[in-house]
Amino acid sequence: MKTYSKLAPKGKFAQLTLDFPFKKTFASEGGENLLIALLNAFLERKLAHPITQVIIQNPYIQGQTKANRDAILDIRCQDSMGNRFIVEMQIGRQEHFIKRVIYYLSMAIADSAHKGEDWDFNFPNLYSLNFLNYDLCFGKGNDGVVQYLCLCNEEHPEIRYDYLNLVFVRLARFNKSIKECYSFQDKLLFTLCNAHKLKEKPKELEGELFDRIFEIARISNFTAKELSEYEANRMNMLDYNASMKFARKEGLAKGEAIGVARGEARGLARGKAMGIAIGEARLNRVKELIKLGLSGNDLLRTIEEDNETNPLHANKRRR
Repeated sequence: MKTYSKLAPKGKFAQLTLDFPFKKTFASEGGENLLIALLNAFLERKLAHPITQVIIQNPYIQGQTKANRDAILDIRCQDSMGNRFIVEMQIGRQEHFIKRVIYYLSMAIADSAHKGEDWDFNFPNLYSLNFLNYDLCFGKGNDGVVQYLCLCNEEHPEIRYDYLNLVFVRLARFNKSIKECYSFQDKLLFTLCNAHKLKEKPKELEGELFDRIFEIARISNFTAKELSEYEANRMNMLDYNASMKFARKEGLAKGEAIGVARGEARGLARGKAMGIAIGEARLNRVKELIKLGLSGNDLLRTIEEDNETNPLHANKRRR
């Protein structure tokens, strides 16, 4: 029997880009059809045949030795053809995220290896589908929401090797309204990005699959334990966003202080150099006047007249 909490966060539906609701929607027992739809929508161009059946596997991959890192994935599964899939929802920005994805794929390869001397390294094809709730650069002018990476021959790019397949979905770049979503992929993207902002499921998202997604995401259907886990996810996200905002603010302040300090240092150095130049010029002029036989009031009057017309002196006054 479910126990429901009286307290619920603002919004009718959960934010599907958070860890708990994402896995609850696409990796729950009995809900494999939603995961199949998600995989087919974003991996269709990489698959020889559409996925019809999946087995959800333990997301934990143990390191080969005590010294190796373990990996806990969001979703890990296998289809009826033996292909392996890793699905990740990433909120926090990471500098080396693509390398992390490759590292997890290498762990999945090692985990699929058969023990014994007869293994011939024929590991199954691996697919890594990554949803990023931030923008990751894939090259100047590359504005696509979905990015596909693979192994290929540099001299003949048309020759590809399907052993490893990396797909990155930049949710931060998806900005279509529901009226602009015609493909199933776009409708899924709209749902992932906007479900928590909606009061009701849009009529454009018709069909049993979207009905099921929104019913799972409905916060009033959460148990007290599920609601607590969801709230923990939201607090982690808010803490992360606040930390990033403070880091940017602190970085801007530090950069501004460094800029001011450098400007002052350059100004002082320039002023010092100019002062030395003016002083040396005046000293040399006095020496010339003395050689010409000027002294006393005549010497002082000539120096004052020079100060008024000297280019260095005039430049200093203008500053």
